Amino acid sequence: MALYIGLSIFYILVMLLEWMIGKRLNSKLSIIILLLPLFILAGFRATTVGNDTLNYYTTFLSVSQENLFSSTVSRLEIGYIFLMRIIGNLGLSYLGFQIITTAFIFLSIGRFIYKYSLNPALSVFVFVTSRMFFGTMNISRQYIAIAILLYSIDFLKKREFTKFFIIVFLASLFHSSALVFLILYPIALVKLNKKRIILFIGVGTILSIIFDNVIQLVINLTNKYQGYLDSQYFNFEGNTAIYFQLAIYFIFFIVGSYTGYWKSDYNNIKEINSNTINKRIRKSNNKGVTITNEMIWYVAALLTFIIGIVGLNSTIMDRIAMYFSVFYLAYIPSLITKIRSKHIRVIIINGIILGLFLSFCIVMIYRPNWNTVFPYVWYQD
Repeated sequence: MALYIGLSIFYILVMLLEWMIGKRLNSKLSIIILLLPLFILAGFRATTVGNDTLNYYTTFLSVSQENLFSSTVSRLEIGYIFLMRIIGNLGLSYLGFQIITTAFIFLSIGRFIYKYSLNPALSVFVFVTSRMFFGTMNISRQYIAIAILLYSIDFLKKREFTKFFIIVFLASLFHSSALVFLILYPIALVKLNKKRIILFIGVGTILSIIFDNVIQLVINLTNKYQGYLDSQYFNFEGNTAIYFQLAIYFIFFIVGSYTGYWKSDYNNIKEINSNTINKRIRKSNNKGVTITNEMIWYVAALLTFIIGIVGLNSTIMDRIAMYFSVFYLAYIPSLITKIRSKHIRVIIINGIILGLFLSFCIVMIYRPNWNTVFPYVWYQD
């Protein structure tokens, strides 16, 4: 536990260093330095580190020995099965498989932070203290899907739906729930206003009320996940994790709403010149709504909050929210820059850092079973 808390303190110190020198660490080398310790811990962990790691290990031992195109009894998606077989046929052990998949996850997240974050150190701090990092050591199959989905943002901004869909489809080959990411495309095209935001939240509230009926419909249509109904993922009674996560989602959403983050950036004339504005307006008139980074980040925060409301009936909805909450890595640093008042900005920054750090420590101390990532043990054959 001390190891993870020490890492979070290290990232706080890096942020303080950035503030003192007045320069952000946004080079590729700095991203590598920030993420390398986390990659080593995730890639070289023992099978006892993480709730699902042992299951991945035993599955790899059997599936990796199968012929490349043979049938299998595994319930896992074909993309993940095919990847295990390829790595197994190359003669690599589970450790090699774990290192390769972890490397892909961290390369994708590192690329995303480098390309879109306005404060990489803060992004990595959020990555650790929001326990996304622990997710890479638990539900790594889903994080492979998330890592693939991060490459779709470029196509979403360009409004190239076919390429966007292909990326989402590839992600679904590793975790079928990744298909829910498709909803980001049409909602990102909607010009948000207060009424529409309230409408979306209202729909989420209604879905929360009729949640049981919706889930049964999905199970009947897909003929999958029936076994989940009696599992811990649909056990609501006394589950503080649901309220805990919803509170975090609500705070980030409400701060974005307070700052007017969802509004068009055409009004921010000081940041872009008139020629750029005219070009964007012409492009918008020709193709519809121009999708900016800010629009994507805020829509993702909105969807995360709505899914959190629906998830009041089930902890499994938090798995769905992960596809959108990963954008907090860019949303939170960007959100801070939108706060004009220096005093309010300082309060928000300190509140976010202190709040995430305290929640991180509380979970580590009182709910270690949520992740089972300590005591940390290195992989041994």
